[in-house]
Amino acid sequence: MPSVVVAGLRDSLAAIDAVTLSDHERVALVAELERLKAAAAACQARATDALRRSRGVVAPQDVARSVGSEVALARRESPSCGDRFVGLSRALVHEMPCLMAALTEGLTSERAAVEVVRETATLSREDRAEVDRRIAEVLPRLSARAAGRAAARVAAELDAASVVRRMEAAVKSRRVSVRPAPDGMAYLTVLGPLRDVVGAHAAILRRARSVVGGQCEDEAPYDRGVGAVSADTALRLLAGLLPGQVQPVEVQLVMTDRSLLGTGDPERPVDEPARIPGHGSVPAPVARSWIRGAGPASVWLRRLYTSPDGRDLVALESRRRPFIGGLRRVLVLRDDVCTTLYCDAAVVHVDHAHPVRDGGSTSAWNGNGKCVRCNLVKEAPGWRVVVERASPHEILTVTPTGHAYRSQAPPVLGWGSETHPPPDPPPTGDSALERHLERMLAAVA
Repeated sequence: MPSVVVAGLRDSLAAIDAVTLSDHERVALVAELERLKAAAAACQARATDALRRSRGVVAPQDVARSVGSEVALARRESPSCGDRFVGLSRALVHEMPCLMAALTEGLTSERAAVEVVRETATLSREDRAEVDRRIAEVLPRLSARAAGRAAARVAAELDAASVVRRMEAAVKSRRVSVRPAPDGMAYLTVLGPLRDVVGAHAAILRRARSVVGGQCEDEAPYDRGVGAVSADTALRLLAGLLPGQVQPVEVQLVMTDRSLLGTGDPERPVDEPARIPGHGSVPAPVARSWIRGAGPASVWLRRLYTSPDGRDLVALESRRRPFIGGLRRVLVLRDDVCTTLYCDAAVVHVDHAHPVRDGGSTSAWNGNGKCVRCNLVKEAPGWRVVVERASPHEILTVTPTGHAYRSQAPPVLGWGSETHPPPDPPPTGDSALERHLERMLAAVA
């Protein structure tokens, strides 16, 4: 089988001892491995397109979605990246032979191929082939971004109208998104028309420079630079807040009572990191400073109940206000992100692993958080999702080709946190849990 041959090649790479090589040989090895990666991407593209064509009996939209998700799991990436690779594979195999040849020979990279295919997406098959022919000679000398710019330049020359239509259509995709960044930060991205975004950026910079220069009576710089003031101004304006006003949006910060209050199980560390579902861990001192800085009027405490070893979330208290959907909140907190392996998208749908139409129950055991895309994909022919076990909650996803992928819900404090055995029960009197909860509530009050 080809997969066995490739696996043997992969194993042979581990036998290379880079320590015994000269510097010239090491650099040559790195270069050749880069060419091997490109050739592997070309081989993946051929296999992916053959997989897509083998599903011709299914509706085209279902084919694209299902194959994209299967490829994403195999490549260990998100479903949207899987979709992009399916489109790339189709273009390489059927429309851009020169680009495919360069990738197969290791003369360009997968990233450069993505840029070229994206910049020619609106062209006809004939014009795309012409772009492919005209940039083929210079492609090995171009970086990924330069290859994309070269393709865009030829595309604008061949069919300016399609480029204009693409720019007009792009306006419909304007949006605001957020993604985590290192060190407890996050990126808030506004995708919009160039002139509007540039104008907004210029206005924020003018305001920031005025604040830093001491020219604004309503706001002082407080040792902030232009960049920090720009970020603070943009976030405040987007949230509709006045200077100094507290952000009223709920952020679900999960942390142990030990880390928050210093009480509880003395065997657990005081600085055990907290977690924001969907965004990752936050150092305990930072989480405590956030809570102190928010003020008592804007902080709510909700008790979460875990399994005895502290790994899994099993229930939560719902005393803040009456609401419908407490079970949904438990599942969002438990699963953190979409339960499809490698997806990492935010949980939007809370889904029944075993469908209700087939007798599946609405319970924490049978529930799992999904993004919109993955929840739709699992309904396509040949897909199956099964709950393997309850603690830790484990989901088995089986694709139409029979490949199986297991994903687990993270520990309640996130991946990398330790589990702690339950303490010995007290000999007599009230339970340790009741006494501990009373102390915790008294400390907050």
